[in-house]
Amino acid sequence: MITLDKMEHIRLMNRIDTKYLIRTEFLPEILNMLRSNYYVQDISGKRSFDYLTLYYDTPSYAMYHSHQNGKSERIKIRTREYCDSNLCFLEIKTKSNKGLTQKIRIKNNRLDSLDSTESMRFLNLHSSYPSSMLEAKLMTYYKRITLVNKAETERLTIDYDLQFQNKCTDWKVKLPCMTIIELKRKKWAHSLIEDKLNDIHIKPYHISKYCLGTALTDLRVKHNNIKSKILYIHKLTDFIYEQHA
Repeated sequence: MITLDKMEHIRLMNRIDTKYLIRTEFLPEILNMLRSNYYVQDISGKRSFDYLTLYYDTPSYAMYHSHQNGKSERIKIRTREYCDSNLCFLEIKTKSNKGLTQKIRIKNNRLDSLDSTESMRFLNLHSSYPSSMLEAKLMTYYKRITLVNKAETERLTIDYDLQFQNKCTDWKVKLPCMTIIELKRKKWAHSLIEDKLNDIHIKPYHISKYCLGTALTDLRVKHNNIKSKILYIHKLTDFIYEQHA
């Protein structure tokens, strides 16, 4: 296992990301495959943690459409609550045209607010979207297991029990049988997890939680470029829809 204090040194805020989709029923098998080569994050005996993430966008979904239109340089703005430790951060996540992901963050008072002086200054300094241009769009909930390879050069995050709630339409969608595995490393280098997953015919898959959740919960937005992904995910899992009156 690896402790939270040790994890602070392996955050990989500048990195290359590779994602994989699996049915959750295969997760125990995959974890067993990795147990001799990876540490698992452990906090007081707990190894799976609850996350809440609230994505912000402009009223016209500028950041969502940038992704859907195939822009190579993309940005996401979100607040994230680490439910088990009662910590909340405002995060700006960018992806360059070379595939490099960069994440910067500051502590934030509340998940549903960007109105503190620090948050407004942070957005003005690091993005082209001031808080006055943004509104809450999509809430995501999931459970996460985090692994670190023994060389401490990469992290794996394993997200399951995904749920989305659109803050504009109030539609909710649950994906109880789908898990997203994300490999995070400093550069394009060989990784054991790639070999392990390739051996069982699981290939990398490009997917954005924000874009997927938005397309599933707001039928008014453009989703031509994600339609094939939705059909593919339908083969992995059933969607459970809820709508509040």
